Amino acid sequence: MSNYMFVSKAPGLIRKLMIRYGLKDFQAAGIVGNLGHESNGMQTLHEIGQPDGKGGYGWGQWTASRRVSFFTWCKENKLDWQSDEANEGYLFHELDTSYKSVITHLKATKTLAQATMVFEKEYEGAGIVNMASRNKWAQIAMNVLDASEQTKIG
Repeated sequence: MSNYMFVSKAPGLIRKLMIRYGLKDFQAAGIVGNLGHESNGMQTLHEIGQPDGKGGYGWGQWTASRRVSFFTWCKENKLDWQSDEANEGYLFHELDTSYKSVITHLKATKTLAQATMVFEKEYEGAGIVNMASRNKWAQIAMNVLDASEQTKIG
């Protein structure tokens, strides 16, 4: 599959995370890299191999009680769960509330790899971690952010 969707969305999401939470670029990219891993570049919004209503949904592949909360939040906010607005909004909702401590811990990281690991451990809590893939997506996110910054300057 192409990375086009991820490459087109990552820079804007990184900038929003930086502004909203006071993160450094690599810290925000650690978040976005995890989301890229979870959703195959923000393309696969329902966990492969799971029946409707089961498994993970959205960029974060929210599952179990978080899946229910995601759908409830989308309904309350009159958003299609597959939309960028819904996925971004729910991510921010969780980071503003029940996962607020993740931001504090991300701010203490010094490298992209550390930020990616902290977000996986404290927010995603994946059954199968696969840090190599998460780090790959985080590096892609940094690269496209850098490229988009160069485009703005030039």
